[in-house]
Amino acid sequence: MTRRLLALLLVATSLFALQPVEPAAAVGRARVVACKKPKVCWITAFTFTPAGDEIFYVERFSGEIRRAILATGSDTRWAKIKDVARVGEQGVLGIALDPQWESGEERVFVYYTERSPERNRIVRLSKGAGGLERTVLATIPATTFHDGGTIHFGPDGKLYAVTGDAGVPSRSQRVRNPAGKVLRMEEDGSRPSDNPFAKGRAFSIGHRNSFGFAFDPQTGRLWQTENGPTCDDEINLVLPGRNYGWGGSSACPRTSESGPKPVQPEVRINPQTAPTGAAFCNACGLGAEVDGDLLYGTYLTKKIHALDLNADRDAVTGRRVLLSHPRAVLALEAAPDGVVYFSDLRAIYRLV
Repeated sequence: MTRRLLALLLVATSLFALQPVEPAAAVGRARVVACKKPKVCWITAFTFTPAGDEIFYVERFSGEIRRAILATGSDTRWAKIKDVARVGEQGVLGIALDPQWESGEERVFVYYTERSPERNRIVRLSKGAGGLERTVLATIPATTFHDGGTIHFGPDGKLYAVTGDAGVPSRSQRVRNPAGKVLRMEEDGSRPSDNPFAKGRAFSIGHRNSFGFAFDPQTGRLWQTENGPTCDDEINLVLPGRNYGWGGSSACPRTSESGPKPVQPEVRINPQTAPTGAAFCNACGLGAEVDGDLLYGTYLTKKIHALDLNADRDAVTGRRVLLSHPRAVLALEAAPDGVVYFSDLRAIYRLV
């Protein structure tokens, strides 16, 4: 069999497996949080307290970190980030809570773009009897576009962040440069001793720009959405120490071939949809057809998709549209009870 014929067969098989189909049962949405100031809001990121009774969310342009109590509808400002850049893809982009939140001290981790000087920062905000204390954990290159920004604590207790290449693709291949990476760090921003690269805080390299990732609760593996250039968006299974191929020699159609031993994406999406947040449905209440799937949102096409995984949960076998939404879908998060929520420019919703 010739190499060309083999390639054509592989493409045909992939396209057949991922033909989008509508779910058997309709999936709806219920609004749980509404922006107080819609013109400056843009809920780019949100997260839950361990008990699941409160949502912390960020307003991308105002710099506000807000605290919503689900049972009462109370929605108050917890803190505000100053000097936030507001152009292109900049702003307040990510939020995570200390895994030991219920121990007493309130510690919130935030990823945002600083206006002057222009740079991305990951900061830890601690609120106690002495007021609000701010600690800078990481500084990452910034530009108008490709700033990344999603942060989560992993099942190993480490803080993970996705970063964009900040407009310079070659940065993605430089291990010690924090741009174009999935970063892994301790709560104080330091490099864990068991990181896969000998120097720096990179967990993986060769990324272009990402707005979402999630850990599979069944395996602990990290799955990531990635915005590509005009030819491809990607869904990646991100393994430690791997290169995902974006870099100085990348251009359509060869977007994942830069650097040593590049790993190809699990899914290529063309035409572009601009994938955003990601979350797993783990007993999320949407039925057996969706249970175990990886869900992700899209900015351009305003949808939430579900990806079926194989038995080993290391490859994608099918894709369906779960929900079409009137506005761009931003973040997706699974609450502690498994229910999946998502945000748009104006509100946070629960999938029902």
